[in-house]
Amino acid sequence: MSPLTNMNKTLQTAIACAAVGMFGAPLLHAEEKQPAAKISSEEFHSRLRKDDSALPAGGQLQMSYAGVVDKILPSVVTVFSYGERAGRAMREGQEMPDLDGLPPMFREYLWEWFRQQQGEEGEERPGPRGRRGQRQEQPQENDAEKKFDPNGVGSGVIISNDGYILTNNHVVAEADKIEAIVQVNGSTKRYVARVIGADPQTDVALIKIDGTGLPAATLSDSSKLRVGDIVLALGAPMELSRSVSQGIISALGRSGMGIIRGRDMPAYEDFIQTDAAINPGNSGGPLVDSLGRVIGINTAIYSRSGMNAGIGFAIPINLALRIAEDLTDDGEVSRGYLGILPADIDAETAKLWKLNDESGAIIRTVKKNSPAAKAGLQVGDVILSVSGKKIENASNLPVIVSSYRPGQEITLEIIREGRPMTVSARLERLTPEILAGAEAQDENDKGAPGEILPGVTIQNLTPGLRERYEVTEDITGVIITKLDPQSRAAAMGVEEGDVITQVNRKPVKTAGEANTLAKESSKTVLLKIWRKGDTMLFMVGNN
Repeated sequence: MSPLTNMNKTLQTAIACAAVGMFGAPLLHAEEKQPAAKISSEEFHSRLRKDDSALPAGGQLQMSYAGVVDKILPSVVTVFSYGERAGRAMREGQEMPDLDGLPPMFREYLWEWFRQQQGEEGEERPGPRGRRGQRQEQPQENDAEKKFDPNGVGSGVIISNDGYILTNNHVVAEADKIEAIVQVNGSTKRYVARVIGADPQTDVALIKIDGTGLPAATLSDSSKLRVGDIVLALGAPMELSRSVSQGIISALGRSGMGIIRGRDMPAYEDFIQTDAAINPGNSGGPLVDSLGRVIGINTAIYSRSGMNAGIGFAIPINLALRIAEDLTDDGEVSRGYLGILPADIDAETAKLWKLNDESGAIIRTVKKNSPAAKAGLQVGDVILSVSGKKIENASNLPVIVSSYRPGQEITLEIIREGRPMTVSARLERLTPEILAGAEAQDENDKGAPGEILPGVTIQNLTPGLRERYEVTEDITGVIITKLDPQSRAAAMGVEEGDVITQVNRKPVKTAGEANTLAKESSKTVLLKIWRKGDTMLFMVGNN
């Protein structure tokens, strides 16, 4: 597939990302290009400048942030990514990408850029100029650079005096060459950057330039943030480098947004939401507090137009640094693995479980021989917190668990059949092999069972049915023998051969018992299912 063909497919999704300069760099997927790290995570951490003190409370309204900007702006870099001969095919007569599906403002900008790259007579022309005719700080070509064409423009922030830079994975994704533009005291310098490591699952990348005495930013503690804190977003939106916008923190812990798409592994989203203007090109730049300390890495926007709509997202700096430290060690990220599949708690489930609210996550599957199984966690347990960190929903749980390293012990506050309990589990390493098994099961775990419900037929377990469906003698319940493929249960992932062992938390032995219990719930039926040795929990609408 040619680079431009690939570009066509990514342009439709690029507008949801704050990144990518306007050149359609591949979105949120990256092969990790990581030279062997030369320092340990401990040494890397020692080079950072940190200030974890809390913001002053109840201060007077600040009329200018010029002092704050002066402090952080030298640490902000513009990141250019290049692909080897990525644009040559277009200039030799290939059709331009189909941009009709994009918003008018975005489409017009891209067409202008493509026209400038081709020129009216097929010749290359300089990139776009800034407002008032000022050319942007774009690297000038020389003979060695003519082998490369621009993929996109993003931002980054220097976090150590010797040139480590945090940015987004999608800013440097699949780049053959990366350059960082640093501006200090009116002087502009261009550096060739190399990727130390990249993590598509959090959209964090660590790159490095060779330099000394570089202006490193001061990093804060993102766990101390509060909704309403004033923030500044810095970067190069629309290639307008060294731009600053101001807003507040609108929300914390945004997860399950579907913004990040990891490769072969799940995505972990734990965003800071802000109304500070973030636009294409801001990605990878810092989000700072009112003291100029970095609290996050600008990553994405939520917008139907592709431009700022007051809903921007940044990766908390604590998470970004945790990833960066792993990347300096061996270029890989080590995440803890618990071995459960969680589900959200709705109002009906909260009522059934006698919970105070809908926060937390309910366990619907416990993997065999997993840390969760070894710790004694069970299907139907409600997890309220992990080592003191509150669980808001099912999307939030994997983010928190993965923030711990393999071998660490975590403490889970749970509710089991109405009783509060504390369970300890020692995490193992999450591997692609483990994940592949979990995802395969997850595809089959999204739903419900029964003839109890429309489209499902159940029967009592007989010796013949046990043999046919390979159900062991120690399992009691009723078995699903027929399933309408158009039913809600089928759509959710229930399968013929599933054994229903409980309905609404009560054991069942006959089809009559199962049907009676199911009719007691007007909206949601809770089913505990045995499937080939695994136990699962399904919450299904009863209509």
